[in-house]
This record gives sequence, C-alpha cells and structure tokens, in this order.
Amino acid sequence: MSVFKVLDKDLRKIIKEKGFDHATLPQQEAIPEIIKGKNVLLISPTGSGKTEAIVLPVLNKIRDMDKGISALYITPLRALNRDMLHRLKWWGDKLDIDVQVRHGDTSKTQRRKQSQNPPDFLITTPETVQAILPGSRMRKHLSNTNHVIVDEIHDISDSKRGTQLCIALERLSEIAGGFQRLGLSATIGNPKEVSNFLVGKQDCSIIDSDSSKSFKFSIESPNPNKETYKIQKKTMLNKKMAAQVSRILNLISTHESTLIFVNTRELAEILASRFNLLNVDVGVHHGSISKNDRINAEKRFKNGELDALICTSSMELGIDIGRIDLVIQFNSPRQVFRMLQRIGRSGHLVGQESKGLVIASNPDEILESASIIHKGKEGELENINIRKKCYDVLSNQICGICLERDDMDIEKLHSILEKSYPYENLSKEELQDVLNQMHNHGLIYLDEDRISRRKRTWKYYYSNLSMIPDERNYTVKDMNSGKSLATLDESFVATFAKEGEIFITQGKMWRIVTIEDDEIKVEEVKDPQGTVPNWIGEEIPVPFKIAQDVGNLRKRIRKSITDKKENTDILNRYHLRDSAKNELIEYIDEQINAGFTVPTDDDILVEIGEKEIIVNSCFGHRTNKTLNQALIALLTSRLGSSIATDTGPYRIRFKLPENVSIKTFKEIFEIEPSHLEPILKMSVKNTPMFKWELVKVAKKFGIMDKDADYNSYDIDNLLDIYDGTPVYKEAMNELLGYKLDISSGKDVLKKLKSGDIEVTYIKKTTPIGTSGFDGPHNLVSPDRADDSILRALKKRIMNDHILLFCIHCKDWSIKMKIKRVGEEPKCPKCDSKMIAALNPWDRDKIKKFKKGIRGKDHKNILKSANMVLTHGKDAVIALAGRGIGPRAASRVLKSLPDEKKLYKKMMEEERKYARTHMFWD
Repeated sequence: MSVFKVLDKDLRKIIKEKGFDHATLPQQEAIPEIIKGKNVLLISPTGSGKTEAIVLPVLNKIRDMDKGISALYITPLRALNRDMLHRLKWWGDKLDIDVQVRHGDTSKTQRRKQSQNPPDFLITTPETVQAILPGSRMRKHLSNTNHVIVDEIHDISDSKRGTQLCIALERLSEIAGGFQRLGLSATIGNPKEVSNFLVGKQDCSIIDSDSSKSFKFSIESPNPNKETYKIQKKTMLNKKMAAQVSRILNLISTHESTLIFVNTRELAEILASRFNLLNVDVGVHHGSISKNDRINAEKRFKNGELDALICTSSMELGIDIGRIDLVIQFNSPRQVFRMLQRIGRSGHLVGQESKGLVIASNPDEILESASIIHKGKEGELENINIRKKCYDVLSNQICGICLERDDMDIEKLHSILEKSYPYENLSKEELQDVLNQMHNHGLIYLDEDRISRRKRTWKYYYSNLSMIPDERNYTVKDMNSGKSLATLDESFVATFAKEGEIFITQGKMWRIVTIEDDEIKVEEVKDPQGTVPNWIGEEIPVPFKIAQDVGNLRKRIRKSITDKKENTDILNRYHLRDSAKNELIEYIDEQINAGFTVPTDDDILVEIGEKEIIVNSCFGHRTNKTLNQALIALLTSRLGSSIATDTGPYRIRFKLPENVSIKTFKEIFEIEPSHLEPILKMSVKNTPMFKWELVKVAKKFGIMDKDADYNSYDIDNLLDIYDGTPVYKEAMNELLGYKLDISSGKDVLKKLKSGDIEVTYIKKTTPIGTSGFDGPHNLVSPDRADDSILRALKKRIMNDHILLFCIHCKDWSIKMKIKRVGEEPKCPKCDSKMIAALNPWDRDKIKKFKKGIRGKDHKNILKSANMVLTHGKDAVIALAGRGIGPRAASRVLKSLPDEKKLYKKMMEEERKYARTHMFWD
C-alpha cells in the first residue's frame, strides 16, 4: 500500500497531479510517524524528497485548524525562505492553505497585514522568530501553533543561533501549550544529540534515510600541459594553479551545469577573477556579495546563462538552482558532512547519482580528500558540537521572556530554560549570576526571587535578535551605476583599504575612489594582481579524526615504499586518479630518500631551523591551535619576546626572534597534561583572540554598544572589570570549548608521555615540513611582477605621506609627500642628516623620544634615522611600505638594489605582512 493513502483524498489527488507516483524512502518512513503526532528528526540527503516527507502530513493536518499560525517553518537562510515559499505556495493554493514568508526583508505593510490576518503556514528564520514572539498580536496568532519544522537543523545546531532557537521553541511552547516538532537534517554523526536539540526532554523518532543516495567520487591533481602555459600567461597564476584552472575549464565544457565549491570567499574571488580574464562566464556566490547579486547569480545559473557557479558554503543548503550534473570541489572539503552536502547538489532529483570531483593542490589536500570520501562511503561522520549554557544567549532570551510577561518568578524562569537541551544542566546558581549581571547593567529588574523588565529591556532585546557576532561592515558601491557589490569586514578596511588601492570582488578588479563613513565607492579596472579581501570567519577546521587518518595513510604509504610493495594496493580504494596517486608516492618517497622521518598519526617530527621551528603534527586545526597556544606561552616566557606563528591541521610553525636549541624546545614541548588547561587560561586572556571574543560577548550582553569600534575601548580595563563574571566566563568558554580542543590536546600530551606518540627532533627542514603553508596569495606566480605593477606601487608610495623627525636637535619634524623628500634628507635647523622616517600618525612616539622614554619605539626611531643616514631617500621609500618596519626595510635595502629591485622587494615584504600580520602575538 502506498504511504500516501494515510493522507486525505484531496491531498492524494494533488500529489498525483504533481507527478509523485511513488513515495521515496524518507516519505515512506516519515509520513506515518508524523500523522501519528510524533516528534521526528528526518535525516536524508538533498534530492530525496525529504521536504515533502515532512510538509505533506503537516498540510494534511492543518487544513481544518482554527484561525492563526498553525505551522511554523524555520530555515537558517532568507534565500531558503524564498525558495520554500515558491515550492510550498503551490501546495497551499491547491489546498486553500495560506502560505506566507516573514523575515528581515519583509515590508512593514506585509508585516502589518500578517498581524491583522495571519497565514496558516508561516516560513521564517530563527531571528524573525525572536522578533515576533514578544509582540502581543503575533503571540496570540502563535498560540494556535501545532507544528514547528526546523529545516537544515544541522546548519544551526552547532552555533549560538541554534542555542537561541532552542530557548525560543520553549518560549513558544509556553504560549501554544506544546506542538509537534519536526527537524530536517543532512547526514550527521550524532543524530540522538541533534534530536535532543530539537525536542529537549520530549521523545523523538529518528528516521535516517541516508542510504537512498548514490555517490560517485574521484580525486585529481592536474599536471601542467601545453594549455597550462597559455593560461598562466593570461592569468599570472603559478604553474600548479594554471594546470588546475585548465582542467576545470575542460570539465565545464564537457558538462551542462557545473557547481564549483571552494572553502573561502578569498579563493572564490581569485578563481572567478581568473576565469573572467579567460572570458569564461562564471558567477560568484558567497555571503559578502550583495543579496541582489546572489539572487541574480542563482537565477542566471538556473537559466543556463552561466558556464559555472563558484560558491562557498552559502550554496551547501538546498536553494533551488536547477539541475547540476557535476560538482567540483576545489581542494579538500575539510569535513565529511560538507563533502556529502556539496556533492549531493548534483543529481538533485530522486534516484539520480551525485557526481563529484575533487581538484587537489598538494599531497595534504589529496590525502585529506581521500580520507573524507572514504569515511563518507563508510557512513563515518563528524559529530555536531552543540554549545551548552551560553551566558550571552541566556541574557538575550531572559530579556525576551521579560517582554512576553512583565513579572516572573525565577523558579518558573529556570523551569522554562532547563527544558531546552543546551540548558538542561543550568544550575540555579549559574542563572542567578547571569541575572545579577543583567540587573547591574539595567537590562532587567531583579527583586529577590522575581524579575521584571525595565526601559532598556526592549531596546537591548531588539538590537540583539541575532547571535551572529556584530562586526562593522562597509558597503562597496560601483560609483558609475550606484549598485551595491559586496560588504567588506572592518579588519580588511582598516589594514588595507585606501583610496587608489585595487581589490577583487565578484571576480572583477575594482579601484577604491572614496571611503566615506560605512560606504566605499569603487570603479572597475583591469589589474590581475588586485588584492583579495580577507573575510573574517572563513576557515573550515579539519577535525582531529580526519587529520589522524591522513597521518595513518602517510604511514601506510611509507611502509609500502620501504617494504617495496605495490603502492596502488593501498590507494586504489580511495578514489584517486593516477595524477593524485603519483604525487602522493613522490611526496612520501622524497622525504624517505632524504633520510627524514615521515610524520604520521603517531610520529611527530620537530624541525628546528634558523629562527624557525616547524612541528609536524597530524591533529587537525583545533588540537594544533590548542598545543600552539600553550607552546607560545612557554616559548614567550623563555625568550622574553613576541613570536609569530602559523597553524594548520598538520603543522605548527613558529617564527622566533632568536635560535632555540633542540634541548630547550624539548623541555618546553614536554607539557604535563594536567597543566594544559591552566596554561591556556593564564595565557589566552592576554591574546588578541580572547580580547576580541570578550568584546563580542560584551556586546551581546549589552555592556558595549553593538556598533562600538573595537579600538575605542580600553580592552585591558574591560578584562579587569569583568574578570570572574559571566561575561568573562562566556568568552573563555567559547575560546577553550569551541575554538580550541583541550580534551584532544590532553590526550596527545598523555600519549607523548606514555610513548604512544613518538617525537623526532632534527636541525633541518624537510620536504613535508615546508609544504602546506601556501594560502590564496601564493596562487599568483611570484615572478610575474611586471613593470606596470611596480609602476603602480611606486605611484602609491610617492603620493603617500611620511613624517620626518630630526633625532639630533629633536626640534624639527614635518609631514610631507614622499615625492617631495630630497635624495639626502637634512634638518633645516641643525643641518643633521640623522632623520627618522616615521608613519604620519607616530607623533606620540616623537613625544616619548623627546622625553627620553626608552623602549621598542625609541630603538626603532634610532634604527630608522641610521637607515636614512646610510641610504637616503631609498630608506624613506622602504619605510613607507605597508607593514614594513626597520627590520623589514633593512632586508629591502640589502646590497643596494636598483629602483626596480627596490620596489619588487617592497612588494614581497608587503605581501608577507598581509599574509602573516594576523598571526603575531
């Protein structure tokens, strides 16, 4: 019997009209459970009919419901709202069910209409749920809610957005008297915990229909060919990247509809810009592109007007962009569930095979992709890491509850909160601490065992409907058309954006014309070496288990080489094409032939070089960052100066101010496992990452204005004031609990102590150790800095201002354009040539120098003056470079280069600064 027979007659007719002859597996399993009224978490891949599996029985049940919002459909993206409205309105119109959407872009007129005459079925976002719960009219309409559907639940359950939604569902339950909860999820590793996230302490049926989808995978590492050199010449890419672009072009031409996934917005822009130079019509889709341009890209791709669409995780979720016959993943997808989500976008229709190809850039990417695909085939997925007891979310939700009911008993408040899974273990003492904090800042009024709202409650709550961190953004506008192009993060604008600079967005090059308030006006130019914005929050972390598996694969390949066995026996099961297999074997073979240890899952290789240490450790991003932070604290304490560091899933690299012996680093590396957490708690509080986290939490607590500039606050004072409070604890918990991984870090240290993990120390660098640190900026060929680029750099420098200061008489300083500086600068008051060249904003340093205050600034002024004395105007030019201090300037000026070499070396130093400045502690 068809499962559709449990639905009423009218709905069955419409199902037949829609062309659904047979129920899919998710529909067969889910519809009966939902009809029975059970809470359900349905896990199924894209294109399996899972939306209809949830929606059809809900539509069946709400046809005869009383007036009000009978069903709430919550999605994490407004784009999904639009898509769902389009899909569900067809069913609603046929069944006389009013389906509407409400989110941040919904007009005031439409909102007012919904308040007066609510729809039966409302599609919305988590933030809009927060907005409508306190409103008296909407709350009355929501009192009729019988069904809540949370779509793409895996996408929000590991974030504070999800934690916030959990409490919102309990608030709604108080209003509606309970409702059926239904969740839609991609494949996940811990479905039971995600079901708890959905229903709290209630029962839930978990239906896992993931086996219904068929996947076809392969991994390539393209080699250069004749076409590569033509592409390289046009795009200025390095040889490897040009080979990859050549292969992608071939794949696009042999498929009808190709989706290209990348892991960062930076890489999306670099790829798109190169395809545009090759006259290939590709679209770009990521979160920093304006909404209209994203919608336009979706439509053009769906209509077949684009050769391909390059996207980030913004396209992982089920936005309808039509039929896709190939998904290219550029480099490893980093995580198993991402790989299944992304590849699953191809063969979208029921019964179709999903076809995906990974284009890998280096051996680490090949091994990582091989591990991910193998685990995906075996059904081994990552667990969703659900945040627990977030105090800033708690503050936000308590204010929301106070707006719904003005006066509440703390005991009742606690009972509502602990029904939600993230707060099931919230103690009354912890709640009291948060309430005291809120009372002190005027968010609520606390009177012994009761709370009530204050004047500030409403403003605070509605200013913080979203738990996405508040960061100042700049709108980029084409000054010719007036069209919005993208948004840039404050960090990029602060460190890079100046009038006249060139950067890439939407795959095109733009020159900054003006920067006014929060708006940047630009004009399009042709410059293959425009800078790509460094968007915050981009890195997808490689999990511990994946990194360990990569290490294990290295070990097995090493063994096959040393035992002289057939390498392909190991690699055949991993979907590797010959180019990828050969590259892997050469990679490991080169390390062995050079006489070095191959770092694996249980072998750490520490390379100690000239003022540099590379720790080869296959532990993934979070665990390596944990070890890195502890090692930095100990190294800094030992050396007494700051250290630059770079951390990846397979390596930690330290740039040191002086050489360190093997004996010294070995003593530092042997950390007692029980000491790890105290070391981290002591050391991270003085790091920029903790201070930034504290600011974000302070904003969410209403202590700082959400639009406040990071630089306008005394962060050290903030640290002192809130030490030990819920604000401080939340920032520390977020950092130690979710950005780092103390548990795995301790396990690694225990295995080091027991000998289960061996460490080899050498005073050389190795092929494996020095690979893997290339980022998007390294994709451009380093030898293509032609005359036009150098001329542009010279023009910028000549028009920059410099502050000249005489350190002899200390009585003369002047700010002037560099083009007006003489070949041998001299003080007009005392004729001295001891002239320091400083940044225009360094007048405070001059004041300190005059007062005789010693320190780093004093030394740098002396060094600067000595350089100008020796090299004249060339030194002034070098010191004017972005991020170039006296030490870097001395490298630029080494061996008295000619003008061309001077600017070429400056460009190299500026790029180095752009890549590494965020790592300086």
